[in-house]
Amino acid sequence: MLEGMLTRTRRTIASRLAATTIALLLVCSLGVIVVAAAGASTPRATSAKVSIKNFAFSPKTLKVKAGTKVTVKNNDGTTHTFSADKGAFDTGDIDSGSSATVTVKKPGTYAYHCNIHSSMHGTIKAT
Repeated sequence: MLEGMLTRTRRTIASRLAATTIALLLVCSLGVIVVAAAGASTPRATSAKVSIKNFAFSPKTLKVKAGTKVTVKNNDGTTHTFSADKGAFDTGDIDSGSSATVTVKKPGTYAYHCNIHSSMHGTIKAT
């Protein structure tokens, strides 16, 4: 009889240990999934570049995420500006060989131009 009780006790302990191990593994697995998902959805501001050369912006249309910093490099021999049509950003004068940076804060389509040379246009599409 004592031997039967010991066997049942050992089975009970083994069952509880197995159940606890499985529960612990499940919780750890879910924790890793939650942490990975949280990291994947964290928005990060990125950077993008626009070049000015031969009195033109390149690329003509730039696609970015909201919060992106856009650096404009003037590779022409004269001064230019990088100005949003509706005032969302304006670098002021960018001398030859210099750069300026603006941040596209909100989603939307931003038409831009050079205040000095009216033929120069481009678009930023932010999502």
